[in-house]
Amino acid sequence: MFSPVKSFLFLLACLILLAIFLYWQDGQTIVIYKKMSIHFFDVKKWLVSDLLPKTDSVKNIIEKTKEIEEKINEINKEDAITNHIDTLKIASIIKPLQIGENFVSKIEYPNNNLLVLKSFFDALMNARNKSTHILYYGDSQIEEDRFSGFLREQLQKHYGGSGCGLLSFMPVTQWIYPKINYSDTWIKWSCYASSPKKSQIYGPMAQSFVFDASKGNGKISIKCNNKGEYACLFNRIKLFYGYASEPILVHYFNEKEKILSDTLNHGGKIAVKEFAVEKTEAITFYFEGFESPVFYGISLESYDKGVYVDNISLRGSSGTFFHLLSKEVLIKFFEQQNVSLIILQFGGNAMPMISSEEKAFQYAQYIDFQLKTLKRVHPWTSILFVGPSDMSVNENGEMVTHPYLESVNEQLKSVVLKNKAAYFDMYRAMGGKNSMTIWVKENLAAKDYVHFSPVGARKIAALIYYSLMKDFSEYEKTQKGI
Repeated sequence: MFSPVKSFLFLLACLILLAIFLYWQDGQTIVIYKKMSIHFFDVKKWLVSDLLPKTDSVKNIIEKTKEIEEKINEINKEDAITNHIDTLKIASIIKPLQIGENFVSKIEYPNNNLLVLKSFFDALMNARNKSTHILYYGDSQIEEDRFSGFLREQLQKHYGGSGCGLLSFMPVTQWIYPKINYSDTWIKWSCYASSPKKSQIYGPMAQSFVFDASKGNGKISIKCNNKGEYACLFNRIKLFYGYASEPILVHYFNEKEKILSDTLNHGGKIAVKEFAVEKTEAITFYFEGFESPVFYGISLESYDKGVYVDNISLRGSSGTFFHLLSKEVLIKFFEQQNVSLIILQFGGNAMPMISSEEKAFQYAQYIDFQLKTLKRVHPWTSILFVGPSDMSVNENGEMVTHPYLESVNEQLKSVVLKNKAAYFDMYRAMGGKNSMTIWVKENLAAKDYVHFSPVGARKIAALIYYSLMKDFSEYEKTQKGI
């Protein structure tokens, strides 16, 4: 019998021999019998992984965004006194930000022409007098108000307004604030991740809601009890609906006190009904009638000025649904809400289906069609496309960038710029190839190597916001002849 020492030495010798054998095999595959084979891990590749030199540069990006946030927060404190944002100060912080080969991406424009965001920039300059809305469409990356929440918070601090804006009657995931509860009489029609039906009408959120009158009234409850949150500071609610075949009753309760009962009349394809709010802790609507109209959503707002960022998170979507939405409803909604900017953040859900350059090109063509659709609906509304983040797949035991992600990113950028829209290269902003593994290691992304954590999403949102402010300051100088 071996002594403990001899047993240890024997096992150590076996491990060393196995390591030498694996190193010699160099990731080869040996066929044992017909379709049976053994694939050996590539030790050399692991030892000289191209992730290693990138770690420092990506961490530098992460640290730089933290540094920028701290500097911008200092400006925010100063500006809170004068109630005016100094975009020139922000520009001076953003402009020199370059980090070796992996620099923090700014927004890209066709022929460097900032005028593609003219509608948004003009609305921002006038936001103290007239409110404007930003529709932020995205997949599950923006659920729970990630990305959009930071943009709204910063814009409302500097340009006015409060309240979270547009909400779904039946959210897939709840926000932290506010929270929506609904009765089981509601039915959701959606076209963003399922086959559409010709008999159904889809509103600006790519979904619509009706209640089944045979089961009872439709009930919606809203709770928003954190006064420190801008999202919970609102004094009016806008209810969007249409296609009411007959008038129905709406009963409005605030803090269990019945405020009013009113009628939702026909209103055509889209109408808006407003309700004044005094307390936001508990708001309830009951809808009573024989046949439900089509409801498009509900918006929590404050004044007739300021900026609202509407989070429209569509789990499972690749952004290829806009041609299915009612054009008449969209046009009227854009006018009612003074929509000056549409942000589209898509691409991640398409990646699992992309296995060739041809499919990457095809997906970009689908997006091209969607952009053209939006341009036809409302040609003067600005569009910003946020490209896909780095996404890792397991390759021989190592998490590496999806083989066609860079191709998808470049194809998307090409069609976006051709459609006279702006593009934010999120893949490059977070560090480029194989950067996701470092974001995961830093707890800034989930271990699925796809989704950001709330903190990670906030960092990218900060880069989008600061880039917008930098470019806005350039636009302002041009307009003022500076």
